[in-house]
Amino acid sequence: MAHQKMSRRKAHSLSFAMFLIGLALVAYFKYWWPGIMLAVGIPIAVRQYLFGKIFDMIVSLVVFIGVFITVQFQIKWDIILPVLFTIGGLYIFFKEFFGPKEDPEVEDDEDQSHEIEEDENEDTKH
Repeated sequence: MAHQKMSRRKAHSLSFAMFLIGLALVAYFKYWWPGIMLAVGIPIAVRQYLFGKIFDMIVSLVVFIGVFITVQFQIKWDIILPVLFTIGGLYIFFKEFFGPKEDPEVEDDEDQSHEIEEDENEDTKH
């Protein structure tokens, strides 16, 4: 697993902010479908990247951008869309039930110590 780029709290905040900005753009341009696929998919992929989950990020981008491209360019979607959603669903299922077990307490402790280090670094800069 790759190294986490920032604390979970900051990564969640950044991805949620990106999601809201994406929704604002989709609403402003009145481009709900398939624009919503980018407004949802890109923040998810960025969050996964920041967590150091590169393979998860790739799967998310393939599914969300694949759906966007299929609809946007009017590619025959009768087979492609179900395949994309099935890939995403099977990946999540197998990852959760058969993948490596993560200890949430250890992960939370690491996040807290990482946040403390970030706060200390920010305090020394000012």
